[in-house]
Amino acid sequence: MNTITRSIALACLGVLLAVPASSAEKEQEKKELIKGLRISGLVEVEGSYFDSEGESSTDLILSTFELGFEAKVTDWLSAHAVLLYEEDGDDELIVDEAYIRMKKEESPIFAEAGRMTQAFGNFATGMISDPLTLELGETKHHASLRVGYEADPLTASIAVMNGDVQKIGKDDINTVVASIGAAGEVNESFSYGLGASYISNIGDTDGLQESWPSSGNETSDFVAGYSVYGIAGFGGFEMRAEYLAAAEEFQDGDAAGSRPQAYNLEVGYDFPFPMHFALRYAGADDFAADEQYGATLAYDLAEQATVALEYLHQKNDDLTKIDMVTLQLAMGF
Repeated sequence: MNTITRSIALACLGVLLAVPASSAEKEQEKKELIKGLRISGLVEVEGSYFDSEGESSTDLILSTFELGFEAKVTDWLSAHAVLLYEEDGDDELIVDEAYIRMKKEESPIFAEAGRMTQAFGNFATGMISDPLTLELGETKHHASLRVGYEADPLTASIAVMNGDVQKIGKDDINTVVASIGAAGEVNESFSYGLGASYISNIGDTDGLQESWPSSGNETSDFVAGYSVYGIAGFGGFEMRAEYLAAAEEFQDGDAAGSRPQAYNLEVGYDFPFPMHFALRYAGADDFAADEQYGATLAYDLAEQATVALEYLHQKNDDLTKIDMVTLQLAMGF
């Protein structure tokens, strides 16, 4: 990003932060461009400070630009698509999701076919930064066939996909992803969410694919993975916990002899005024950070616009320590 672009971005950020929040603003409905087609989006801008063992750096990036489309052809047939740009990710506009969904209103059964994020892990967070469970377990950019059941409070599904990590000499639809969960409100003061998921080939997650380049993304045998999570809300408080892990040690590839696992614990609070607070304690074994903790404070500038400040401390498995401060301006539409 050149100096002029950075200056313009900083100026825009300063102007937006100076705008007072208005509780009278209503959530804007997704725009219907033509009959049956709706559009939504998300823009996130982040300024960050990074310090590791006395060496520091700063950055300003467009962390997320997301554009979503939903087209309903009949009362049971629809198409969904999401375009995504992440400056600190692929650094290009990609098709993040694109799938066809079939579900009748009166039926709890649904089917989806196309590219979608797999239903492995929950990854709920009140922080700016992604939880370690997401970094380890998220699986995206695969065409899949998924069938499931949706009827409050229960959701369950099973999907198959052709993963990038294959058994030696094979190129098959090779991965199964299954999930089950329940969520609801018991009364005005208590809400809950809990669930579990399974993947037959955890080596194919985004966080672990880098373990296979030396073997050409091939393995002698797949290692399964699982995730369990729980969420409990008490008035303005919400507690979140998740654990995600490989079921056994990898036998080959660069991860041979390791059993990656991660956990994330958070407590969040919504103040009576438009402000939110979250605390995190997290960690991992054989993957990324040994320990991580921090806090985020967020303020609603408007119904779908938030400014948030996060501090995060991380100790890596090589014993290096990192301190990170992030200021994020986010707006959905």
